[in-house]
Amino acid sequence: MIRRHSDGTKKKMALWLKIVIGVVGVFLVACIAAFAYVQITLNKINKADPRNFDVVAPEEEFFETDEEIAEGIVELNPEDIKWDTDATILKDKDTINILLIGQDRREGEARSRSDSMILATLNRPGKTIQLTSFMRDMYVQIPGYSDNRINAAYAFGGMELLQETIETNFGIEIDGNIEVDFSGFITSVDTIGGIDIKLNTVEADYLNANYGWSLSSGTIHLTGEQALAYSRIRYVGNSDYERTERQRKVLTTAFHKMKNSSINTVIGLIDEIFPLLTTDLSNIDMIRYATSIVSMGIRDVEGYRIPIDGSYTPAVISGMQVLVPDLAINRAYLQEIIYGKQIE
Repeated sequence: MIRRHSDGTKKKMALWLKIVIGVVGVFLVACIAAFAYVQITLNKINKADPRNFDVVAPEEEFFETDEEIAEGIVELNPEDIKWDTDATILKDKDTINILLIGQDRREGEARSRSDSMILATLNRPGKTIQLTSFMRDMYVQIPGYSDNRINAAYAFGGMELLQETIETNFGIEIDGNIEVDFSGFITSVDTIGGIDIKLNTVEADYLNANYGWSLSSGTIHLTGEQALAYSRIRYVGNSDYERTERQRKVLTTAFHKMKNSSINTVIGLIDEIFPLLTTDLSNIDMIRYATSIVSMGIRDVEGYRIPIDGSYTPAVISGMQVLVPDLAINRAYLQEIIYGKQIE
């Protein structure tokens, strides 16, 4: 004989079913709301559009010559440079490469060269972020143009051409680009409350003499304007070699400050900083990369520079004082630190 459930049992089941449906409904609404918030937030970042960039035609390319040339530097013709052109682009699913571009466009200027170029590599297996600076005076091949300083690539064709230039010369895949100009940099640093940087005596004296500040050596709290001036010091110490090191130090310090901030603080900072940035990354890619950074737990930030010591020749070419890199050596070095391997 089959027993039927009492009306009470049916009512309880109906009640539980309503509760489950209600919980699932609330969860879905929360997910949709969260997704919408993330999309709205990411849409605050300016999206790069190559069609809006005034590309320089190859026949209109130019060279930024130097008025003063250091003594003892050999003068070469462009035809004297023999490039290693066997660069197969290496990629790895566990590695994300984002090129950070600091452009030096001033108010009223429509075009600029890239003042700083730093490759930020997210290394999942090593749980590290690697910051690799490309020196602005490095002489490289620029696809579709004559050989020139690497920072000319941005002036000629924006982030798209700069990315292609780095990939062509150094055989590494870049997943996307993020750029900020001087004004955006200053505002970004001020937004996070400034940063603490250790200055040596020479650096402090240079900043004081050129900007009228009263900074001392030691660990000093810098405003956005001071951090930018510090990042651009070029004529004291070891020239552009130390300059790229200062830029990496500023980024590393800012990263650790953000990392140690509360989630509410970070959200507030993001709302203010995102509109200052421009990127060619899609919202989906940015969500994916941000999730990787949060979930993997970054243990360290490492700093590198291209070209490496002993792998380049100082020279004067087309009136420019440049560094001619040995591409084979620098390509192998870069692939090793980023991927842990080289292309055979």
